[in-house]
Amino acid sequence: MERLRHVRTGTLVFYYVFTVLASAKCLLREGTVYNLLLAAAAFALPAVPFLLYRLCRLRPVYLLEIVFDWFVLAAVPFASLFGGYDLVPYWDKILHFLSGFLFAVLGTAVYFTKKPGHALERADAFNASLYTWMFAMMSAVLWEIWEYLVSFSGADPQQVAATGVGDTMQDMIVCTVGGLITALSCWKYLRGQGENRHTGLMMRLFEAYYNENIGRS
Repeated sequence: MERLRHVRTGTLVFYYVFTVLASAKCLLREGTVYNLLLAAAAFALPAVPFLLYRLCRLRPVYLLEIVFDWFVLAAVPFASLFGGYDLVPYWDKILHFLSGFLFAVLGTAVYFTKKPGHALERADAFNASLYTWMFAMMSAVLWEIWEYLVSFSGADPQQVAATGVGDTMQDMIVCTVGGLITALSCWKYLRGQGENRHTGLMMRLFEAYYNENIGRS
């Protein structure tokens, strides 16, 4: 736990140094209101876990925070401010694919938070996996609605002018695939018992949250 806390601190230091440089590069190139809002969001997003801990009275889960920080770094400071979308082919699709994994893990955590007793049981394998997948798909739809609303500011995050609905559909599809893979991992995890449980990266993230905040209740 202590080692992960130090890793999270180091991650935050790197995150903010990179974000300062990326924001300066972006705003010097084009100091629009939209880019100012992106820079502000980049500086504020690492605080989201702390706010959730306080609002929901949760114990810190440093492994989840580290993964969250790196994903946000890839999605906002690198992709939007530094120009990663132009530097790395299909970077947008890679991010939406990864978001499917992360939101699916969140869906698994929500399922067992709301389940009476919170026990991890074989009987939950199908329902928990389905809920996990649906949660990831819902996140994809809500994100595209958000991008559509942002387009009214003059920006074009959905690239409507260039691709029509193609980009939006591809984003939702890759997020859905990422969620499905995590749902299958959830199913295998719950079907196993004890040492036989299949614990991939996404289920390790869920397990870390479960052990700190669900299993203790």
